Amino acid sequence: MFSKLHEILLTQYIGSILVALLVWQAAIEVITTAVRTGFWFSNHRHTESVLGGGFSRAPFPWDNFIFSAVTVALYLLTAYGLARWLYPAVPAPPAQDGNETP
Repeated sequence: MFSKLHEILLTQYIGSILVALLVWQAAIEVITTAVRTGFWFSNHRHTESVLGGGFSRAPFPWDNFIFSAVTVALYLLTAYGLARWLYPAVPAPPAQDGNETP
C-alpha cells in the first residue's frame, strides 16, 4: 500500500506540492505569530499611563505563542519527513583510486 502511495505522490507531483504547502503553512504561521506579538506589544504600550501605571496588566499570551511554535515545528517536521521519504538522498559514488586498472 505504501509503495503505491509513494509512486502516486512521486509521479503526479502531489508530493512536492504537499511539501511546499506544508512549508508555506509554517511560514504563514510564523508571520501570523509575529504580527500578533507585535500587535500585543503595541496595544500594551498604548495602554500605559503618563504617570507610569498601566490601565490593564494583561500578561503576555504565552500559551498562544507556544502553541504557534509547536504548530510550526510540526509543519516543518512533517514536510521534512515527507520530503525524505519521497526523495531519499542519493549516495555518493565510491572514490576512484589511481592504483586500479579498468
